[in-house]
Amino acid sequence: MVRPGGVGEAWHIGSSAVAVRPAEFARIDDACEEFLRAIAQIRALAVEVGDQVHWGLGEGETRLISAATLVARLRGVAAAKENSITAVMEGHSRIVGDIRQSLRNVRDLMMVADEEWADRLRSVETSVGQHISVESV
Repeated sequence: MVRPGGVGEAWHIGSSAVAVRPAEFARIDDACEEFLRAIAQIRALAVEVGDQVHWGLGEGETRLISAATLVARLRGVAAAKENSITAVMEGHSRIVGDIRQSLRNVRDLMMVADEEWADRLRSVETSVGQHISVESV
């Protein structure tokens, strides 16, 4: 059973208490968004690397058999269906999305249970959003 303790700072789960601060929730959600952007950039770079036509490793030279083999392996690591950069980043993206959704579900339940906590969270989220928009300009 989950019971709020006071003004939403500590919640009791069974015999344990968990500190939950609105600002931390807002920062975690923001960090998840930032991590998802980084994952998307890595995936885009992996595709770009995999699609590169000329690598400059001697892959066009028929005498350098290992160069063509190396380029083929690098392309495979960039975009293969399994055990590739793209596949690993997709897994990371799913995990971050699941964490983010779980935190949002908890946040929503806490907002229903504690209106004061909800008001503080809304205030923090507004200031975090303004901070982000100022940084991106």
